[in-house]
Amino acid sequence: MSAHRFPKTIIVVIISTIAILLPALCWAQGGIHPEAEAAKLETAACPDLTVFPRLPLSTIVTCDKADSIEVAMPLKPDANGYAQEKLVRGRYEFREYQLRDENYQQQAFDNLTRLLGSAGFTVKYSSSPSTITARNQDTWILINVSGGYYNVKVVRSIEDPWTPVKDAQEISREMEAHKRVALYGIQFSPDNQAVIEANSKILGDVLTFLKGNPGLNIDVESHKMSNNGNAENDLEIARRRAKAVVDWLEAHGIAAARLQAKALGRGKPITENDTPLEIQKNERIELAKTTP
Repeated sequence: MSAHRFPKTIIVVIISTIAILLPALCWAQGGIHPEAEAAKLETAACPDLTVFPRLPLSTIVTCDKADSIEVAMPLKPDANGYAQEKLVRGRYEFREYQLRDENYQQQAFDNLTRLLGSAGFTVKYSSSPSTITARNQDTWILINVSGGYYNVKVVRSIEDPWTPVKDAQEISREMEAHKRVALYGIQFSPDNQAVIEANSKILGDVLTFLKGNPGLNIDVESHKMSNNGNAENDLEIARRRAKAVVDWLEAHGIAAARLQAKALGRGKPITENDTPLEIQKNERIELAKTTP
């Protein structure tokens, strides 16, 4: 009897072996092995980002891109604790990654923060262990980490065209619309205590505007936001510049009672202060209609 059962046992073993090997053979021949599909996805439709590496042992899950998308980048809360954000529009790329372990979130967050520094990015805001906003010149990155996944949004920003006011008519239009106007192109002496008139043409247009509006009182606000030094030095420079502009206007016939010098230093930036153009925009003299 045992001689008849032995062949049946062999047949059962052979059938079981085929059942185990058949899916692998199909994957190998049909190209549907999960790992092979993941590799295909990453090298073809979803390659690695060029500006920011992924974490080791993470796998790309999905991706997207567009020529122009606006993304809200979280920033540090203001002095009153209110949330702030910057809307950045530009060329867009998106990657979602799966981590090797869903309990890896805090470690992933810390490693991503370090990777940003190595890739030349400055962290503008972070909320551990979930959100990081970073920037490198015109490239912004927003990273969100959640459980066993994280995603990266990259936006290469497009700066809006910028043309400062250049004559009395444009100054008048800005004051009418916004009750204030930003002035650029005023040059000061090395000690910031006097205006260099020959290199400050815009002041002649300010004078024309003020003489054409004799009932208008204004604050002369000075804004200075250097990317080195300290806030106290910037505030002192702003104080000297505001007084220098007021002194010049008084010397050219504007009554002292109509003018008030205000030094704001770094207090009211109108943009980030990372690129040369942003630094140029922030460093300005503003005329503001005096509030009664």
